[in-house]
Amino acid sequence: MATDQSSIGRSVLLRQFLWPFITGFWVVFVGVCIWGGGALAQLAWAEQRAPDDPLAYQIQQLQLELDALATLTPVILQPSELAQAIGDAVYNTAVWAATGTLRTLMNIPGLWRENAANDFIRHHPDPGGTYAQKMFQDTGHSWQRLVVANYTLATRTAMFLAMLPLLALTTAIGLTDGLMARARRRANAGRESASLYHRAKLGSTGLLITSYLACLAVPSLTQPVWVLVPVAVGVGGLVRVQGGYFKKYL
Repeated sequence: MATDQSSIGRSVLLRQFLWPFITGFWVVFVGVCIWGGGALAQLAWAEQRAPDDPLAYQIQQLQLELDALATLTPVILQPSELAQAIGDAVYNTAVWAATGTLRTLMNIPGLWRENAANDFIRHHPDPGGTYAQKMFQDTGHSWQRLVVANYTLATRTAMFLAMLPLLALTTAIGLTDGLMARARRRANAGRESASLYHRAKLGSTGLLITSYLACLAVPSLTQPVWVLVPVAVGVGGLVRVQGGYFKKYL
């Protein structure tokens, strides 16, 4: 029994120690999958719309979306500057990760490097970093298309983040009206509905996630207001349902 309890104690301590790393891993993994999927979607749309010159089509589309982003009124941050910062962060992270991986594989001193068949790996002071730079230069057209797709996704992310003040407003209105409805329901001894509350809670989260994924995947987003305003209003309505059917007694 003592052994079982000590084993349980160690496993609990281990989970408490590892959960930040596990959470961070899944956040990074999901983020890479979403961003990579969005980039592949943009490449596929460009191939379909302009098979002769997809890079020129992507650049033209990016410029149109940047012009649309510039029309949004800044509240906290300038949307154009935010898009540039997001795009630069993703680009620099990708280059840093690829360069670091190649340096790890090619720069580690030891018997493997000393006995490598390639003279470049044996004698160059930084074969991994040099090879990474050459790789990015030689990819040419394909790499440029990925870079443009990255900044297109960054622009759309900035559009979505520009909705946050409107989302906060509709959420506050929906919550206030919902709590007033809850107060009337309590005063009249009305029934609460945990089913509606939980479905509205899941619906508001799901609406935000699916709308963001749709923004990344659509071929064009030159009219963000027609997308962002209905999403904010829909979330506000779902929050109103949550407030109205919250627990009768706290």
